Amino acid sequence: MSNTHDVFSKHKENKMHWEQGTVYDVAWSSDGNLLTASGAKGPVRSWRLGRGGHKEGDEHKGLTSDIERLAWCPPTHDGNLLAAASYEKHVYLWDQRSGSVQQTLTTNKANSELQWMQSGKYLLVASRDEGIDVFDVANTQQPVVSATADGSLNAARWSIDGRLLFLATHAGNVEVYSWPAMEHVTVVPAHAASCNCLGVDPRGLVLATGSADATMELWNMEDFSLMRTLPEFESPLMFTEFSMDGRYIASASDDLEIKIHETEGALVHKLKLSLLTTALAWHPRNLAFAYGSTAPSKSGAKPAVTIFL
Repeated sequence: MSNTHDVFSKHKENKMHWEQGTVYDVAWSSDGNLLTASGAKGPVRSWRLGRGGHKEGDEHKGLTSDIERLAWCPPTHDGNLLAAASYEKHVYLWDQRSGSVQQTLTTNKANSELQWMQSGKYLLVASRDEGIDVFDVANTQQPVVSATADGSLNAARWSIDGRLLFLATHAGNVEVYSWPAMEHVTVVPAHAASCNCLGVDPRGLVLATGSADATMELWNMEDFSLMRTLPEFESPLMFTEFSMDGRYIASASDDLEIKIHETEGALVHKLKLSLLTTALAWHPRNLAFAYGSTAPSKSGAKPAVTIFL
């Protein structure tokens, strides 16, 4: 562990009221006032933070137990809009102002990933085995782009400026495409085993990759050269997420830990867990994050939505 001052040493774990079973995803609203989660049993739930009684939360009408992925729209477009992807080939655009689903997008794919462009103009929906669809939210009748990946697709991210798309594949590579031309730019040969997850530095400087080979790698976004490898894991990585200022990366694997590294590579904090992490998201304005979990079989523990703050 680094000798660097641990800014997370006084953080506490705060569990929300949760009865929906295994947590599928967690997402923060763009202003950080709402934390939203989806699970295996029951509708999507949000908690409004900063007032008494927030741990109970509110259910979202029209968003039921089949929601796999969640993403709040950036404030540059419409921060009141929540995208919710079901595994059954639909994406719902839920409006906080009306408290209801405003539009339904049809993908004809088993949705496994959901990402807004930073401008909020485009929404990317990915399928593990069937590639990506990109929708223009001004006209959602059909995707403006549909494309397949080279092999099974594990994760997808936009660059901060919206000019590039990164697709992480089962082959261990990151395929890089230009936007909106969708021309193939390069292949980042990130890992020998499956590349399971991606993280994009909000400063636009670093791309993080996490793999089934139990390593995290940090890549220079200018030329996609390898900056450093972080080998401090014992099982496949499932999440690599940057803090809002780009200084820290939180990662989760099956080690029953969430590790926090500085972008320079130093390990600054370990959060010991009793449950497997199934979702992870940094707060958009503070050095805090939320994570969801599932309980190992026969453990007797209950899945949870937790804020580390």
